[in-house]
Amino acid sequence: MKQLFFLLLIISLNTFSQSIDLGKKEDIMKTHFVEENKELYVFYKDSISVIDIINFKKIKNYKTSLPIISGGVEIVSSNKNIYFIENQGGRVFKLIGDKIERIDNSYTHKMQWGSSLFVYKDNIYRYGGYGFWSTRNFFTYFDLTTHEWEIVSPIGSTELPNGSLFSTIKIIGDDFYVYGGIALNPFEPKENIMNNEVWKFDFIKKSWNFLGKSKFNIGEPKFNYDENVFSISYGDKQIIFKGEVELHVIDVVNNKISIFKKTSLQGKINALNKLFFYEGFFYCLINISSQGTIQLVTRNEDEFFGELISEHALYETYDNWFLIGFIFISTILLLLLFLKIKQQKIKKNRINISNNNLIYKNIIHPFDTKEIQVLKLLLKTDDLVQSSQIMDIVENKTLHYAHNIKVKNHLMENLNFKLKTLLRIEKDIITSKKSKEDKRIKIYYIDKSYFYVK
Repeated sequence: MKQLFFLLLIISLNTFSQSIDLGKKEDIMKTHFVEENKELYVFYKDSISVIDIINFKKIKNYKTSLPIISGGVEIVSSNKNIYFIENQGGRVFKLIGDKIERIDNSYTHKMQWGSSLFVYKDNIYRYGGYGFWSTRNFFTYFDLTTHEWEIVSPIGSTELPNGSLFSTIKIIGDDFYVYGGIALNPFEPKENIMNNEVWKFDFIKKSWNFLGKSKFNIGEPKFNYDENVFSISYGDKQIIFKGEVELHVIDVVNNKISIFKKTSLQGKINALNKLFFYEGFFYCLINISSQGTIQLVTRNEDEFFGELISEHALYETYDNWFLIGFIFISTILLLLLFLKIKQQKIKKNRINISNNNLIYKNIIHPFDTKEIQVLKLLLKTDDLVQSSQIMDIVENKTLHYAHNIKVKNHLMENLNFKLKTLLRIEKDIITSKKSKEDKRIKIYYIDKSYFYVK
């Protein structure tokens, strides 16, 4: 009986507590699990090792190294192939045999830094990201035919999320969920704020749906790297390692967040050497600090989780009528704002008469009182202005009629010259012609398109 007991104990330990030494911590650059092959790839400084996780042994070793790129790469696998995606741009590399070769026709555009990479129906996608003081709210995918990145148009959407980076994502069937991460203050693009919105995208309908806002601080509102904050896939759920104390299990479909106390084992795991979950077991890459090495160990679900602290709704939903009312009021306010901005823009780019001055492009240009009076007369009159009406303004009773005609003509020429100089154009703003009724009468016309007329 004792022999049987010890035999069962040995089998139990081998089943639930398998381990394999991966080498020095500083030599390991990245790790990646390829589920289709049931293989863990360990990327060292100058080589790659492949571990069969079913038999828990190393089966391959390549003498090659990761692409040396500023900002590094993220690793994804699709259809048993391994790809290396540039963090700061669109360059894509592929493991072909025992070599890593570049396969894209893209470049380092720096427009989707911090985007979330994922695979959907064997295609590589990225969502969100940051570039040029703004965050992205769209998908791009790598076209394996053209070897370029293309955009996904949300043609079935009536609403769109705010852009974000370092968000948590989850693919369940044809639905894509995104929440957490960092957004930017729209009024101060240099200020990072928490992204507390939860959204779902239907890849079949190409439509976004706003689910609600989360009360929980998922991720950190900062750009600097934190090895204690990262997430992994856990079936239809997502596990977020939250600092040194907490672990969050997110069930976004059922709107639930479970908060657990971190165990001592979980405290030895970081974002550089992520764990992964496969067929009921967690495969953990833990730091053996006394030896300075990384070890791969397994734990079942019961062994892995610590004490459950609390459970809550992940996000708060909003009444549709409230949302419709908010959208309606916002639309009206935006329309009024648009009209106001448009009016101000028109006013700025046209001549505005105020008192005895002309204002153009926010600069005051002083004009003669009689010149202002003539301009006002020409602008307020719908029909052509007769010469006699202008004479009423400029006439000097002490002068002869012929002399007053010269004064009037000089004023009109001088006014045209000033306006052309102000607008930097060649044509006359004020034109004249003979009246059809009486050829002796001269009539004047002003091009009102250059003026802001209330």
